[in-house]
Amino acid sequence: MTSHISLRPPWSPSGETLQDTASASAASAGQDADASTDQGSDRRGHWRERLASHRWYDGVWMGQRRREDPLLYPLSIYRLDPQAWRHDTLGNPLDWETLASQLVPYAADLGFTHVEVKHVAETDGGTGFARFVNDCHVGGLGVIVEWPLALPQAGLSEPASLDLACDWLAYLHIDGLRLKPALPENDGAELGRFMDGLVAHTPDVLLFVDEHDAEAAPVTARALALNTHWSRATQAYLSQPHEVRGQHHHRLVEGLASAFESHFVLPLIDDQSDDGDATWLGRMAGDTWQRFANLRAGLGFMWAHPGKKLVGMGTEFAHGQGWRPAGELDWSLLDDPCHAGMLRLVADLNRLYGNEPALHHFDCQPEGFAWVVGDDSVNSVIAFLRYGPEGTAPLLAISNFTPRVLTGYRLGVPALGTWYEVLNTDSTFYSGSNVGNAHGVRAQLSPSHGYPASLELTLPPLATLLLRQGDWPA
Repeated sequence: MTSHISLRPPWSPSGETLQDTASASAASAGQDADASTDQGSDRRGHWRERLASHRWYDGVWMGQRRREDPLLYPLSIYRLDPQAWRHDTLGNPLDWETLASQLVPYAADLGFTHVEVKHVAETDGGTGFARFVNDCHVGGLGVIVEWPLALPQAGLSEPASLDLACDWLAYLHIDGLRLKPALPENDGAELGRFMDGLVAHTPDVLLFVDEHDAEAAPVTARALALNTHWSRATQAYLSQPHEVRGQHHHRLVEGLASAFESHFVLPLIDDQSDDGDATWLGRMAGDTWQRFANLRAGLGFMWAHPGKKLVGMGTEFAHGQGWRPAGELDWSLLDDPCHAGMLRLVADLNRLYGNEPALHHFDCQPEGFAWVVGDDSVNSVIAFLRYGPEGTAPLLAISNFTPRVLTGYRLGVPALGTWYEVLNTDSTFYSGSNVGNAHGVRAQLSPSHGYPASLELTLPPLATLLLRQGDWPA
């Protein structure tokens, strides 16, 4: 469902949207451009004065942001619409201060590194939103906002729209912009110039574009593309009955084979919808238990897969229906063990993602990935290794996308010793059936899949496993 971009400069008069600006521009097509620029400068100056009294306490965060290469660090984003995330006791959306007091501990406890805020339209002169950003930074969360790419069509010249975005970055300490195309025929050259200008002004800004706009992005570690093709292919695969998944095995293989064609973010989003079947949980195949197990296995596969991570609000606990602009997420679902288990799984995946260099350091580089099994379409099994920098432990990832327990399944590994499960999406903690390799599996000096040693594993049904060789320091 197409989202309506309502972002406008925080110094705009109340009620004035980009569409209003566009209409006014069309009505006064002959107005002198220099006069318009002067008026815009006056508004920006007024807005800066209003923010002058705001005191920032995020110096540690901003300094760290400048030093870090985002491609080498974990990047896990929680996307939300503040109007539809949670409401107060009167049924109204939370103001920025209250939202920060509830969102920051929630997202940080789940291990997310950033929040992406959709539909930022009214910031009360900038100070309310500035306090929200400050609280996020102090709590260890970066802030990303949507930014329309059609600002010139809304009555702003290309330089003016660049100045506007730079002001948001400078005066509101925004960490990243999700450059959302407002028109399908968005000009790639214009996008490239826009992004070059942003990077020149704020070298440590994160920029996110759609997959089809990736070629226009500047070659920088801070420009990432949303891999929506991976998202569609993975969802299409998991929506197939297990009996026919072998015919669609190529979807998963192709996604891994193309994982390094750009700096990718893997999005798993339940977006705005009035149709419960539009959610990831609603599209999973099988009965109720199998649908939850499929989603858990899919989440585990996503976190093991190369690429940064993005989760839409509600997906973290399998909301089961698309969120509605006039409502809020159904938080009572967390009383159900299946939904609560999904939430615990996302928290553990983010924890592991942050703690294990093999899962994030080479997210966008092929040297961090090696195939083990990619051709077992009969059993719908995918297995691969993830590597971190020298001196860190590799991880073995295995997904079994059938509801059968596979015993004695042999997989090649690069080293002897005992390999221990560090994550099993079928664990009872996540409302799974608790099948697995709890005490670890000792590698045998029996070559397999091109590796000098191998493991004989029990693969739980509809589950993803992550194993770590035990000789490495924790």
